[in-house]
Amino acid sequence: MTPNKKGMARVRFLALRSVIAEELRQGYNRSDVFQKHHDALQMSYSQFTRHVRKFILGQSFQKPKKEPPSASSTALAKQSPKAASKRHAFSPRPLNFQPSPDPELIAHWLSPANGSEK
Repeated sequence: MTPNKKGMARVRFLALRSVIAEELRQGYNRSDVFQKHHDALQMSYSQFTRHVRKFILGQSFQKPKKEPPSASSTALAKQSPKAASKRHAFSPRPLNFQPSPDPELIAHWLSPANGSEK
């Protein structure tokens, strides 16, 4: 494909809109219609399907918005203090950090493997 001025693919699609809409009404797949008119449209298949949704089917191509939390999920926040007390507070595991490790252990780490361990 050659680079086009912004919006030219849309102009070409709108010029063929009645033909494309009729072929879709006749039962052709979107991919078949796209392949038939690909040379004239000079756009990607994903852009073609967005134009079909917007200009022929009249649907928005934006993602659906998330719904607010349901009543069951907000019910946890409204529970009695007795039910909330069943949960245990986070307690981290004890950390055994030794800033100066055993010299023998360091020597073992730095020594080459003797080949007996696999």
